[in-house]
Amino acid sequence: MKKLSAVFTLLALVSATSFADDSSLPSAPAADVAQLKEVCQQMASEDQVENAELTQYVLDCVNDQLTEIGYKSVTEVN
Repeated sequence: MKKLSAVFTLLALVSATSFADDSSLPSAPAADVAQLKEVCQQMASEDQVENAELTQYVLDCVNDQLTEIGYKSVTEVN
């Protein structure tokens, strides 16, 4: 339930826009990416993701959320 609540909170922060192709999407502001990263790390902790898989889990999670709210995917999350 915490994960779902966090996702809805993030979606409320940014207006959703649908685009057909990632190259035409705008880049997300760094603050939004940082906030998504934090939420995704919390989700990883709740899901007990192993350290070896943590980086990929967080990256996939952030990109899923970015795509859902109408931003380009990122190649890395610092």
